[in-house]
Amino acid sequence: MNGEAPSRIAWYDRLQKIDPRIIYLVVFVLVSIPFFVPIPVKMEVSPVVRKLYDKVEEIAENNKRGPEKFVLLAMDWSPSVKAENQPQTAAMIEHLFRRGVRFAIMSHLLPEGPMMAERIAERIAKKYNKRYGVDWVNFGFRQMRFADYMAFVRDMYAIISKDYRGTPIRDVPMMKNIRGLRDFALVFDVTGSGAYADWVYYAQPEAHFDIGVGVTAIIGPSIRPLIDAGQVVGMMEGLSGAAQYEQLLNIRGQASRGMGSQNLAHLWVIIALILGNIGYLASRRREKKLKKELR
Repeated sequence: MNGEAPSRIAWYDRLQKIDPRIIYLVVFVLVSIPFFVPIPVKMEVSPVVRKLYDKVEEIAENNKRGPEKFVLLAMDWSPSVKAENQPQTAAMIEHLFRRGVRFAIMSHLLPEGPMMAERIAERIAKKYNKRYGVDWVNFGFRQMRFADYMAFVRDMYAIISKDYRGTPIRDVPMMKNIRGLRDFALVFDVTGSGAYADWVYYAQPEAHFDIGVGVTAIIGPSIRPLIDAGQVVGMMEGLSGAAQYEQLLNIRGQASRGMGSQNLAHLWVIIALILGNIGYLASRRREKKLKKELR
């Protein structure tokens, strides 16, 4: 050994050589914080979210004055899009229970959708003392074609004989006031695909109900022409849309916590980029200075 002290790494080189494990560890910590410590996330509510919220409020008020109308939750989503569609489903069910608007759950696309929505409804129902069969019902998965939509409009009992739990549908107390799709004021389709189109093109022209959607962020732009045309009344778009809806409900749900995690992660990415660029610029300046000294 020559006894010389090892050369120290300059600070600007350290900034460019941060261990990736440290970066991922910081991301993990930041993403976890909002699930334990409330982080206020104030968002501007978009018009499409506001319209959907106002529609539910309108149904609740109209039910006080006239014939009761219901909401159909078309749960056409799977675990692959759970991060966005589950908070949207929970926010809508929270609103319906709070305002006393009774609803039905079903899917015409994915068998797992009604199962996951059922779990959400059971959890939130405890908060409002709501009962299955009285305040909501689950039709389960029903594969439907064009003729089935027409039957659903006029006489839904022609295609639905039992509910998700195996109870004859005519024995469910809530169903005494429901004959077909014309008894529903709103169909709210939650999906990560184009499943909403079947309700728009097949059922809506016959039953004349409003349609709202909860979609993944990547699907959102394809919905806007339908909103402009009046075929879709409102939309929750991605996690952000669900968080905005929670804000209108004045609750801090899964979407609000998720947006807190997302914001902190984005902030860390920006900080990491700034630090890396500072290190790069400082090292370039140092190199230029050394070249001048060697001349």
